[in-house]
Amino acid sequence: MKNAFWLLLLPLFSCLDQPDCLRTADTGLVIAFRKLEGGARDTVVLYQVTAVGADSIFYSPGNEPDTLKGTNALLAVDPFNTETSFTFYFHENQQELQIGYTREMRFVSDECGSELFLSSLEILNTTFDSVRVVNRQLTKSRSVNIEIFN
Repeated sequence: MKNAFWLLLLPLFSCLDQPDCLRTADTGLVIAFRKLEGGARDTVVLYQVTAVGADSIFYSPGNEPDTLKGTNALLAVDPFNTETSFTFYFHENQQELQIGYTREMRFVSDECGSELFLSSLEILNTTFDSVRVVNRQLTKSRSVNIEIFN
């Protein structure tokens, strides 16, 4: 009877041998606003951020701006293209940021399928004074990808 009990549990433990469906890819672009002198985190007031060709607005327009007090902005890139253009609306002006990236399908496993991995992030065009790429891969860890200095 004891042996029959362990035989019933054997299929449960055999599932532990299957690979986890750990996906690391993401479409989240993390932007940090920093002060030009010293590089400390900056407080930025955004009225809205839009992406060309997307219906979504990342921040609500109108009289209630979003104040990023030293926090990062998380924006979604277009996973179907190799570039995304953003427009940032501030109190008295607007700025443009166009980024490019490569798209690569990666096979995870038979059970998990594939995932889209976005890498080789680069600045294609911008109206900001100073911008730099600090992390070229978009991953679920959501570390800062781009720093914008004001």
